[in-house]
Amino acid sequence: MRNHRNDIRRVMYGVLAGIFLLWGGCDSPMDLSTLPQPAASLLDTAYVAIMPPFGGFSGPEGMLLGKDQLLYVADTRADRIVMLNRAGSVLSAREVLRPVALAQDGRLDLLVGGLVVAANGDSIGALFRIHLASANPDSAHRLELARMDTIWREPAHPGRRFPGIAVLSDNGFLAVRDGPDNASLIDPDARVLQFDKDDRFITPLPGLVTGTGTGIANINHPTSIAAFPGSNDFVLVQSSEGVAYGALWMVYSSTNDFQGWLPRFDPANFNDRSADFIRPNRYVFAKAVAVDPSRRDVFVADADLDSIFKFNSRGVMRGESFGRVRSEGLMRRPSGLAFFDKVLYVLDQEQGMILRYRLSTDVPR
Repeated sequence: MRNHRNDIRRVMYGVLAGIFLLWGGCDSPMDLSTLPQPAASLLDTAYVAIMPPFGGFSGPEGMLLGKDQLLYVADTRADRIVMLNRAGSVLSAREVLRPVALAQDGRLDLLVGGLVVAANGDSIGALFRIHLASANPDSAHRLELARMDTIWREPAHPGRRFPGIAVLSDNGFLAVRDGPDNASLIDPDARVLQFDKDDRFITPLPGLVTGTGTGIANINHPTSIAAFPGSNDFVLVQSSEGVAYGALWMVYSSTNDFQGWLPRFDPANFNDRSADFIRPNRYVFAKAVAVDPSRRDVFVADADLDSIFKFNSRGVMRGESFGRVRSEGLMRRPSGLAFFDKVLYVLDQEQGMILRYRLSTDVPR
């Protein structure tokens, strides 16, 4: 046993000596980001999968865990919205053409981003309201029986789509708009539109700059949005194409001189740990975002990295972040996120399923 301990000590000393030689023989410090990341199983606290996953979807692109504690999935290629309980049992479904975004307001109505077909045959991006709250009490939570209204569409711009919706504290909402043409200085495709609680359009948010660039408020191809419960603050995520920041954290300000949204973090403070959230080029294709309503942690799904990044309420990246950046896992192109009761729900677009994760410290022993 003594010889075995001596062998271990010799190995450790050799490793340390090698590290010191590397540091001493280089002109600049070693870039630790180039080293292999530790496997999630080696972390003290890590997300572990809850089995089994909930399957049966076809290219789903959006997910919601509603205020009614039910799961809703935008089953995109199947042209339907599916309602499930948290045990994974399907309760009802409704046909909607190419749904991609879901939100629920305080009245329990669903807001949906999808498509309609115009008289000339064009597929046009549209926003819908499904009146779950006003449905016949005998058919409560029957998606197929609830009234659905088309509340917004733009026939003059058939290429535009609405991949994200976030409900604000007064039941008004923000809708993310994307499209192929951002050349216009007046009305580019990529915008965030503000609506009141009665679905009346108010304005595109002026605090966001459309087009390529390195500014903290630049948007080019936004993909999703999530609001913080009880406030008007939100996080928007987007493709990294043409922009430096794949996630924007915006806070609402109302003073005598200004009313609107401003970036929470200043890139000039990049050396501050709170700047973890705005490290340039962190993502490849940030596809979905969700907020923990109690701790106000933020989760961002990168569809190209097959990974989930987690940040605390101060914008510091948490070690529980996981996926292909840390280890090979089950995820294949995550396209939706939800968090409730210590469970993280991840919508897997490629495999057509909902994956569930819980922190290892919260798993019953």
